[in-house]
Amino acid sequence: MEQNHNALTAQTRDWAHWDDTYQFIQDANSDYATSNFSQEMFEDLHDQAMIFISEDQQPMWIAGIDPDTNTYDTCTSATGDCSWAAPLIAEVQPFLGEVEATGLSLSFASPWPALAAIAPILQTDRTGPSRGWLIKLRLIDERLTDLLEEQTGLPVQISTRPAPADTERKMALERGPELLHAAKPLLTHSRGPELVLSTEIPRDRVKRASRNFRYSLAWTAVLLAVLLAVVIGVVLALLYGLVLKPLGQFTRFVTGKQGENSLAQRENLADVPGSLSQHDPLTGLANRRLFDASLQQSLSDEPEKPTSVLMLDIDHFKLYNDRYGHPEGDRCLARVAECMEQTVKPHGFLVARTGGEEFSVLMPETGLEQARTCAEELHKAIAGLKLPHADSPVSDVVTVSAGVASSVNVDNVSGSTLMRSADLALYEAKDQGRNRVACFGEDAANIFG
Repeated sequence: MEQNHNALTAQTRDWAHWDDTYQFIQDANSDYATSNFSQEMFEDLHDQAMIFISEDQQPMWIAGIDPDTNTYDTCTSATGDCSWAAPLIAEVQPFLGEVEATGLSLSFASPWPALAAIAPILQTDRTGPSRGWLIKLRLIDERLTDLLEEQTGLPVQISTRPAPADTERKMALERGPELLHAAKPLLTHSRGPELVLSTEIPRDRVKRASRNFRYSLAWTAVLLAVLLAVVIGVVLALLYGLVLKPLGQFTRFVTGKQGENSLAQRENLADVPGSLSQHDPLTGLANRRLFDASLQQSLSDEPEKPTSVLMLDIDHFKLYNDRYGHPEGDRCLARVAECMEQTVKPHGFLVARTGGEEFSVLMPETGLEQARTCAEELHKAIAGLKLPHADSPVSDVVTVSAGVASSVNVDNVSGSTLMRSADLALYEAKDQGRNRVACFGEDAANIFG
């Protein structure tokens, strides 16, 4: 749960501490919303909603999927099609004054069991002043409990119940003939109900351990005179492996206390948010935050040398997900990411996943012609994977569209203007029928299919 919360908070900071977001909260630029948000993006990231809160603590833009109807909407207020977001905003508003630059993690039992993260909206270099807040919501659903079961090896259920008096907020342990039932309240920030984590542990494992232990003791008595040292060592090993270790793990789960060995685990977990804040968890590629920082550094370090960027979209990826399902869609994204890394590896370029099905490539000290050649190599290599895409209108395999821009062709060049130029070229490639490469500042004759 903590690892999921850390990941959600890191992703929220990435979005909130971004120059484009900082500009959007001030002028509500429609291009920002159109190019950055879609139902597919929320489904890929397993997120439910993103809510932009203005300085007066009122919602100014909402995008997300209604948990009750599973329909995707965008609105400028929590009314009409986005009225489902109003109860969540009401739960979050009291905490806005407590949010620091690093963000704030919250857990709610109502209006839905959910994890939430809040971060102040700042510029990419984390300077201000803050222009509001960004809220990201992730439901506590079957997908999350399946992940917890995979990590713990135990059946896990997260449910809600009316919040008892403070004196009753204790772990509950029920011993059945076959199972040990354990339930523990989780820290919940919503008013009213609370979240409860429960599990069941088979008692037969403990019983088998006890039988084995008694059997070992009987043999110890017989062989004590001959093999005293050996038998004692075996018994101690069995005692630890079959009894003490499982019972110790169970005790730590129920009481929430950690032994000395957990200090190293906590130190390792402390490194997770830093890694998550710079890399995409699905593909392992750099994420938008690392890409933007690297682009800015490339432009600043040697402004006299050309810097090129490439934006690439998988063609008709929503149709792919609709036909093959989201797990297969995730595998498709991972295969495309691996192919891109292998293709540009000889050049030392940075590949990043900057959206749901959107990837970007940073090419320092690279002019437009060389960047165009790299884009065409990627276009050909991805098609060469021959990933089936039966519903694509442009091909029977997965294809991509790409837009290329170079600093030598962009006026008043900056990270934002260079990426915007690549985005315009990508739009041109899509407008010309997709499955091709387009370069910013050149006419349609320089679009390569």
